[in-house]
Amino acid sequence: MSVMTSMDWLSGGWLAVMPAGLLVAALPRAAATRHAAMTTRNRVRSASVVAFAAALAADLCFLLGFRASLNPVAIPVPGLGFPLPFSIIVNGMTLALATLVSFVIVMITQYSVQYLDGDPQQARFARLLAFTGGFFLLVVIAGNIGLFTLGIIATGFSLHRLLMFYSYRPKAIMAAHKKSIFSRAADLCLISATILIGHTTGSLQFAKVAQFVAKPGGLPVSLQIAAWLIVLTVVLKSAHFPFHGWLIQVMEAPTPVSALMHAGVVYSGAIIALRTSPLLVRDPAPLLTLGVVGLMTVIIASLVMTTQTAIKSMLAWSTVAQLGFMSLELGLGLFALALLHLVGHSLYKAHAFLSSGSITDQLRQVPAGEKKSPSLSSWGAAVAVGVVISAGGAWLFGGNPGRDPAWIALVIIIAMAISQIMVKGFQFDTLADRLMSVVVAGVMGVVYLLVHSLFVWAFAPDVAVRTGSGTGPNLELVCLTAVSFLLLSWIQGPGRSQLPRSVQFAIFTHLYNGLYVDYWVEQFSHRFWSEKVGIELPLKNLALESMEAMARNQDILANGGAAQ
Repeated sequence: MSVMTSMDWLSGGWLAVMPAGLLVAALPRAAATRHAAMTTRNRVRSASVVAFAAALAADLCFLLGFRASLNPVAIPVPGLGFPLPFSIIVNGMTLALATLVSFVIVMITQYSVQYLDGDPQQARFARLLAFTGGFFLLVVIAGNIGLFTLGIIATGFSLHRLLMFYSYRPKAIMAAHKKSIFSRAADLCLISATILIGHTTGSLQFAKVAQFVAKPGGLPVSLQIAAWLIVLTVVLKSAHFPFHGWLIQVMEAPTPVSALMHAGVVYSGAIIALRTSPLLVRDPAPLLTLGVVGLMTVIIASLVMTTQTAIKSMLAWSTVAQLGFMSLELGLGLFALALLHLVGHSLYKAHAFLSSGSITDQLRQVPAGEKKSPSLSSWGAAVAVGVVISAGGAWLFGGNPGRDPAWIALVIIIAMAISQIMVKGFQFDTLADRLMSVVVAGVMGVVYLLVHSLFVWAFAPDVAVRTGSGTGPNLELVCLTAVSFLLLSWIQGPGRSQLPRSVQFAIFTHLYNGLYVDYWVEQFSHRFWSEKVGIELPLKNLALESMEAMARNQDILANGGAAQ
């Protein structure tokens, strides 16, 4: 027993190896030569594999009972009255996120080897990728809000360099600068919240803050302000409407950067909300506001996504919609569901971006044909069957809408998701195909509820439980969510064909342009960086250069033949 106790730090030790290995691999400078590029990329790739192996080792140690958090050192902060601890929190959520992020980093580093092979700046890219991944892993394992803040600031600066990797592209420069506006604003909010929390509770540790806010009595005003600042941080970091434009326009960066951002870094807002959930549930107003902003983002981004023609733009709008979905789940107090959504969407979006180059080949294999619009009766039948399946599954897994009305929103959300399967299936001519779509939808609904129940069981100790969710504004948000998802499903289904052509064209035009809200951010950004993006930089015309090279070669051959 004494041996087990003395080795309780083992899980935390393996977690500490993850960011340390990547950051150490990124430190040595490299020349712009092929040998240096190969050396650097192999070093970074090996460090990413070590980080993933360390995550698996930490998982194993956690299952074996080595679950003590690490707090090796705390640095006094002059003038603030509280120390800055370098601590690592060891719990199920930390291990799940660390394993997820390290796996995504391994996939991205492996992909970038071929993607940037031959690029003279490949070594610099590999170092920046290692810095960004290492700092973000520090964010994931941080045991206190101070270290989390330092990690996310460092991640933002290294990611900014990655976004500007193609410095000769004016659009890439402007998009990176637009992102920096919202990132720095979010950093200021998070720093202010950190100071307020430290002054009020005397500690920055997530566990100590949770213990402080659990005390009976009213929440101090300073912590109420901190909760609002954290919610504002989530909105800015998660690219919620109307602060979403930078996430759409950063597609000028290399594809591995897009994958890292959309499958990892952009979830920092949701992670800090999960970490501080005990504080957020004590003050319902900020959390409800986050839910409303998230719902608005889901509706707008889901509609805009259907109008996009570029693959990466469609994926970017999809990310905005899913981030809004996570904030809606957080606002409803469904923290375990938000964590499940984060894990699933991160894996999907990493695969989507890294395989985006093959989507055009897949589309060529689909025979051309007119897209059918479902009838109102088939859509209504699919929604009704979806609600029955979802409600029955919720009852099977112990959900009680009367006790926790957030289950109503969950039932509607799942019903809308699986009804899309049946809407497509009901367009087939044979009864067997239609019944098969119902079976597939039922299986998908039950599997999702099963995984949700497992997440609630596994991660309930790591997040707060919201009380009083069936009264007042929270119940109104639940009803608004149900109505909004029904309306969104109708618009994307039979509702679109029932609108006049002129109205459809007008809506399509406005949605295609993102409702023009990013125009004002664009103008604001040009006030600061117009001289950096307004210069006409020389762009290479590869076709023209190839033709000129062929002409020169022909002249050399002709002159050589004449000399002979």
